[in-house]
Amino acid sequence: MLISVHIPKCAGTSFRHILHAVHGDRLWTNCGGIFTRAQAQAELIPPHTACIHGHFLADAFDDIVPRRQLVTWVRHPVERVVSNYYHFLRSPDMRDDCCRRLFKERLSLRQFAELDWMRNEATRYLAGKSPDEFAFVGIAEKFGESLAVFAKTFGWSLPQPAPRDNANPNRVGAHYDLRPEDHGHILELNGADLAWYDAAVGEFDRASAEIPSRAA
Repeated sequence: MLISVHIPKCAGTSFRHILHAVHGDRLWTNCGGIFTRAQAQAELIPPHTACIHGHFLADAFDDIVPRRQLVTWVRHPVERVVSNYYHFLRSPDMRDDCCRRLFKERLSLRQFAELDWMRNEATRYLAGKSPDEFAFVGIAEKFGESLAVFAKTFGWSLPQPAPRDNANPNRVGAHYDLRPEDHGHILELNGADLAWYDAAVGEFDRASAEIPSRAA
């Protein structure tokens, strides 16, 4: 079974559409049913499920899905935090503690980044696992290249063009334009995430280099 861990603001919404195109009704989008390992119950998984995707910790299904392949997507931690901030401003979700604080306290970007849950959020979701414990780790900034690696890894034909959803329509360019001091401050708060991201990018670059270019 494929277990797809959706770290917030790391291309997971776009990837869910691709998983649905491949698996159809055998995809279970787990939204709140199981988040942690302690909450996992095999009877909560719908019959005939071939793929689980959603916001949950990477070890959530370790005890109840023995034959599993983990996949996820990561993003540079500064970009992820900033994207989360503007996403909440654009589409508030008052079920989320960080979103409620953002509006109640009128937090600046730096103050939002300093919230405990926003610090090293990716490694929290990854639950102590290393990149080599995943069958695939996509890099959000290299979305198209990542899909090529994913297709090669699993031998799948993917929809063309690949969908990109839930992106900030107001962002100009590939990266958010931040003052250097703000970028540095957010980066300092996410050292564990940066280390995991850098390791994942290194492994991804090696895997990507083994795929012939279209021009070849």
